[in-house]
Amino acid sequence: MKILSARCAFLAAGFGVLLAAPSAWAADKDPVVAVVNGSEIHASALASYRRTLPPQMAAQVPYEALLDSMINNRLAFDQGKKEGIDKDPEVKQALKDIEQQLVVKAWMGKKLKAAVTDEAVKQGYDKFLAEFKPAEEVRARHILTESEEAAKVVISDLQKGADFTETAKAKSKDPSARQNGGDLGYFTKDEMVPQFSEAAFAMKNGELSTTPVKSQFGWHVIKVEDRRMSSPPSFEQAQPVLREKLAEDTAEALISDMRAKAKVKRFDPEGKPLPDAK
Repeated sequence: MKILSARCAFLAAGFGVLLAAPSAWAADKDPVVAVVNGSEIHASALASYRRTLPPQMAAQVPYEALLDSMINNRLAFDQGKKEGIDKDPEVKQALKDIEQQLVVKAWMGKKLKAAVTDEAVKQGYDKFLAEFKPAEEVRARHILTESEEAAKVVISDLQKGADFTETAKAKSKDPSARQNGGDLGYFTKDEMVPQFSEAAFAMKNGELSTTPVKSQFGWHVIKVEDRRMSSPPSFEQAQPVLREKLAEDTAEALISDMRAKAKVKRFDPEGKPLPDAK
């Protein structure tokens, strides 16, 4: 029943998917998987269609069910064209919108591929290392409560020997405490809200806060476990972030350059001119 339900779901969704061109396959390695009223459907189109499905469904749907969906797509597409649906103004506008999206995606992808190279990423990492300044980090645990009174009770229990980790799992209103026992890992002073950071960085290793610390999240009971100076991430660790940053910077520069050269007039919903964008 699960397979049948999934199959029905993607068959229904499939009518909205255009048959993809077999661009990623070599002609001699892109076999025909179906012929519908003389129109060929290639393996590459089937693979493209599978990629449009939700990941879990794409992994589970049987080959023949996917193929039947593609065949149904082709039949509905051909019938729609026979009835002139492709001439409908809304459909024509939708096709223009899709064309614009595809062209933008392909153009931007080409530009980013040329810019986000291994060499450029490595240069970005070298620049990051040159500018990196170690900062003090503290590793702490906390228990978050709704009220000051509740926090004081927690402090009393801990001072009497209660285990901090187990107490955090049982009494902290921070949802993550159930998994990590209130462990916040290492953090620099500017990564936490000021009230929390001021208290934590003023404490010694192993020290437990004797009074609750108030922030916009509630009342904190803090235990400092360790402190160290930060070190830069390895190239392997930093690479995904560097690639994303380089891609964002490249895209922003491309758009800014085009906007600077373009003649653009903007209007509000009533057709009145808007100020020039800066």
